[in-house]
Amino acid sequence: MKIQLFYLLLLFQLLVLSCSNSNINQRLVKKWVLTKVGEFGPEKNKVLGINHVYFDLKENETFSGRWYDKNNMTEFIDLKGKWLTTEYEDKIRLLLFYGPNQKKSIIFDIVKIEEEEMTMRNSEMEHFFRAK
Repeated sequence: MKIQLFYLLLLFQLLVLSCSNSNINQRLVKKWVLTKVGEFGPEKNKVLGINHVYFDLKENETFSGRWYDKNNMTEFIDLKGKWLTTEYEDKIRLLLFYGPNQKKSIIFDIVKIEEEEMTMRNSEMEHFFRAK
């Protein structure tokens, strides 16, 4: 009985999150290209990946993208998988699931989202993206 109740509550939470996130999701459906990281930008040429890192978020909640390789910060990995957002109070989180069976993930806290610009935080570092 406890297990059924747990799954019922989990299903309810997912339903509430998916309904409340539809507006956010529509604003995110774009190709977002990294333009700046924290205090660094292309003019300082200190961060590899500017204009090479991107996430193309599609309406069917799939995505393709390129991100830093965790084992070598001068290399990139191409990603394909599923994405979703969660919103709790004023906090919006973007979750990207990729790899075999989408077992790997990258999690961003969305700090600001406007029509063509988005600021996300990952590992306490702000990443600035522009829609293309």
